[in-house]
Amino acid sequence: MSKDGIFKTARDWIDDNAPEIAALTDRIWDYAEPSFCEIRSAEALCALMARDGFAVDMGVAQMPSAFVASRGTGHPRIAVMCEYDATPGETQAPVSHPHAQAGRQSGFTDLHNGIGVASAAAAVAIASAMQAHDIAGSVVAFGTPAEKLCAGKPLMARAGLFDGIDAVVAWHPRPYSTVEWDLGPGIQQGEIFHFIGKSTYSARPWTGVSAIDAAVLAHVILQFLKDHLPRDDRSTVSEIIARGGEHPTSIPGSTQSWFVLRSATRAGVERTSAMLSRAVEAACHAVGASFERRIFSATRPWLPNHTIAELCYRNLERAGAPQFSAEAKTFAAEVLQNLGAPSETEPYDETLTDPRAGATRDFAGGTDDVNEFCWHAPTARIYVAHGLRTTAIPNWARAAFCRGVTAHPTVLSAARAVAFSVLDLMTDARTLAAAQEEFNRRADKAGRPLPFIPEGTRPPLDPDIAPAFVREHRLKALEDERPSARD
Repeated sequence: MSKDGIFKTARDWIDDNAPEIAALTDRIWDYAEPSFCEIRSAEALCALMARDGFAVDMGVAQMPSAFVASRGTGHPRIAVMCEYDATPGETQAPVSHPHAQAGRQSGFTDLHNGIGVASAAAAVAIASAMQAHDIAGSVVAFGTPAEKLCAGKPLMARAGLFDGIDAVVAWHPRPYSTVEWDLGPGIQQGEIFHFIGKSTYSARPWTGVSAIDAAVLAHVILQFLKDHLPRDDRSTVSEIIARGGEHPTSIPGSTQSWFVLRSATRAGVERTSAMLSRAVEAACHAVGASFERRIFSATRPWLPNHTIAELCYRNLERAGAPQFSAEAKTFAAEVLQNLGAPSETEPYDETLTDPRAGATRDFAGGTDDVNEFCWHAPTARIYVAHGLRTTAIPNWARAAFCRGVTAHPTVLSAARAVAFSVLDLMTDARTLAAAQEEFNRRADKAGRPLPFIPEGTRPPLDPDIAPAFVREHRLKALEDERPSARD
């Protein structure tokens, strides 16, 4: 069979359906559903694939917005990855100046509204080429919620959903187009501490135990301890008080803090977790409160695979970097002007960057749960240019590019690159075998760690633990469904 013909079939499907792909990207931007609430977004992606004969299983791993969609039978069984969660508090409209869109509670700063769309479109293009050219095997699309919390993929991995796949091709926006090579994202652990006191009337505080005092003191102690984290493993802690009480006339008997621990190593996460626990224990001892601890996310480190990375880069070259219209470039110039930044003749990177040039090193402190895939099969992640060349800009300026003509070229280029890479693996048994040999060698050397997220971990959806953005989104959904008084 001719590979050129196979790639042309996939490219033609994507090109013919480009308006629908673009519209779906914008629709998920409109939905703007935060972690664990992405029901309509997941349903829209599944509908695209189900229409083309994919079998869809939604609500897997105890997450209503997680899914597995597959078409074909047997091996090779190659997977793609969908993400579609929005970030609470990001309310920027798709305009070139800071402007919060009325009624918007969540939004996108890094095109998650397009990640799932490109991968789902690639999956359908792959299936079309498989059928047209009689290619054996199956394509699987994993719908993975809550990437911003690094929680969806660990829960799906723990549930065994990634077992039995032969390779994974993922993608993510970046200021430039390349493929992840060595370092990959760091690792993350998310912890919730529930501080328990005794509620009482605030005019008589001595008759109760203030849970908010315990929480605030724990955060203060943590500030003094952060300086003692070694810098060699890039360990950091992010924190919020998610529930601080209900009304100032009562001493709160229950509060809740969320912590995200990041590091380049598992040892770094464990060291930071122990430090955090000491801070919480000391604060509760001082105040007379107690606490409960719950882990909601935990990721493993990145496992490189140069064989599959090289294949994906060849197919990124075949797909081409995104090319932006004059309208998109005018928009970028306006954003730069409103940032007070120097103007640029070419504000977007429309070229390719060789992955061996170390281009991804500047992102080596971030975390991502895509790492979970690479302990089950050889995994590559393609980066496709989106937004301005620089990342040293406020979130509004990143979010401004996630809808419309500034977003669509990235999504379409990513769909082509992912589709070509999967089809290349499906029709090149030698390269797939080499990627799996490299995977086994590296995994054996690293000890093949099992998922770090504890067995029995549930997504944080139960009413006593769900974060405010989950509760608020559910209330808004109920209001949207409720008939008006006129009806």
